[in-house]
Amino acid sequence: MAEKLSGQPLVTGLLRGLAVLRCFDHGRERLGSSEIARMTGLPQPTVWRLCKTLEHGGYLIADPDGARFRPGLSILTLGYSALDTLELSELARPVLQDIATRFQGAASLSTNEHTSMLYLQRCEAPQSFLNVNLRVGSEVPIINSGTGWAYLAGLAPAAQKQMLQDCRKADPALYRKYEKPALAAIAEYAKQGYVTNIDVFFPGLSTVSVPLGTPTLQATYALNCTSASSVFATAASRKQAGEALNKAAQLLRPVMERLAT
Repeated sequence: MAEKLSGQPLVTGLLRGLAVLRCFDHGRERLGSSEIARMTGLPQPTVWRLCKTLEHGGYLIADPDGARFRPGLSILTLGYSALDTLELSELARPVLQDIATRFQGAASLSTNEHTSMLYLQRCEAPQSFLNVNLRVGSEVPIINSGTGWAYLAGLAPAAQKQMLQDCRKADPALYRKYEKPALAAIAEYAKQGYVTNIDVFFPGLSTVSVPLGTPTLQATYALNCTSASSVFATAASRKQAGEALNKAAQLLRPVMERLAT
């Protein structure tokens, strides 16, 4: 509905949608329509329609039961200049949580630290039972981890060769054990756009990973999703995870470029 303010047209639906988005902050990351209605003063049926519209556009993500909503990564496209003071890891958290929940595991953002990958953000599904203790600040070797393989796959050939040499020097025995699967993963990425680590890094767990970089920054980061190997038992399930991670990477690349300037 359009109204007028001082002779100018006013689209009240747009203002109401923005009012809904403003309800979400660090202390209120998941909200139901009744809570949003109370905070905005809007009728609950109106709030519900707004939330479903915002969900359709990717600005909100509904929980599996559909009762509550949280911000979606498309919010970032509303104005990157307002995000300059935020860390990439914090901006990635909503989409990582969505991927973790969807695949009943954990989703992470990591970057290289010498010959390891350092976890910058990690989100777990509400009822995941992963028997590996990784958290923000944890490091895993590049040469045998899915996130490390994705990082390698995203590097330019010269940088990739140098990193492999560094890994060999850092731990010759570990390198000899995992050189072949690491190189196979790099080739796998060239064919399908993501890498898989099936029971290699940790028995019973499988990881799907993609590099995250820009034409100027190359593969500065990697995104991954880890779950029980039974969840990723089929090629179709691994492909779905790869597509979800690549979509997240596509949305995050403009943010990386903005933060790098």
